[in-house]
Amino acid sequence: MSDFNQTDAPQDGETIAVISTNHGEMKLRLFPEIVGEAAENFIELARQGKYNGAPFHRIIKDFMIQGGDFVNGNGTGGHAAKGEDSTIGDVYDLRLRHIRGAASWAKSSAPNSIGSQFFIVHAKDGTHFLDHPIDGHSHEGYTVFGQLYEGFETLDSIATVKTDGRDRPKEEVVIESIVVEIV
Repeated sequence: MSDFNQTDAPQDGETIAVISTNHGEMKLRLFPEIVGEAAENFIELARQGKYNGAPFHRIIKDFMIQGGDFVNGNGTGGHAAKGEDSTIGDVYDLRLRHIRGAASWAKSSAPNSIGSQFFIVHAKDGTHFLDHPIDGHSHEGYTVFGQLYEGFETLDSIATVKTDGRDRPKEEVVIESIVVEIV
């Protein structure tokens, strides 16, 4: 992986996710070979159908779109693929950064608090303040597990819906399905 580039198109044998929304389709290249359980959690939740019908509940244009709360639909629920009340920990790799189109896990400030909620970076110049510090403190930064390589127009469409004062979309923005494939 010395030649690894986060923005490369997926190579033969790599895992991708096709996210179908009511605004269009997005395709993510996933990185289980780099971040292990962090990517596997997303893959398994998608295969379990947990994301089908879940909303993007928090949208901030020029920052990110957040979804994946399949329990409450408002950012207060969800869990890891291991089952109810389960979470996973952060996994960091310096090759993965919060650039436009990066898929990353939402979490609380507590360690090992990743469940099912994720966000996709919309910011044109990225959001590098979300990257983990070079010294690798696990409680700082967020875990990138994938990268958008197709569907930036869908990301833009979602990111520009009208929102209320709490960044909640005024119209429903829904993940219809996420299908995981090997290319």
